[in-house]
Amino acid sequence: MILFNGQMIKGHLSMLNRKLYRTGFILILSGQFIWSCAYENEEDLFGAISCDDEATTYSEVIQPILSQNCTVPSCHDGSNPSIPNWQELDNVQANASKIKEKTEDRTMPPSSSGKILSAEQIGDIACWVDSGARDN
Repeated sequence: MILFNGQMIKGHLSMLNRKLYRTGFILILSGQFIWSCAYENEEDLFGAISCDDEATTYSEVIQPILSQNCTVPSCHDGSNPSIPNWQELDNVQANASKIKEKTEDRTMPPSSSGKILSAEQIGDIACWVDSGARDN
């Protein structure tokens, strides 16, 4: 029992301790949440991806990326005339810079598709486009 100006303050101290513990717990929890949000850019983590324009061929590299991620039903598979058909190389070449732009800013494939391109795939597309989007 502690007296302050002739009054008992034991109950006030225990209430104060509970508030301090609760505040401390909330601060620790908030700090953990904030620090757990990390910016993980693959290029920052693993370095820039080099461009080998001879190895980055349409038939062996680009076409499989498009097949797995873009030319799926109801997307760029030719089933909807308002959406470019990426199964046709001429369409891919004509829209190569747009494909590069949309994959680099990660608006394609759309997040609603559940498909995500790796940094390597995005780099391969950029390399192929920057090398002239050749039929190789």
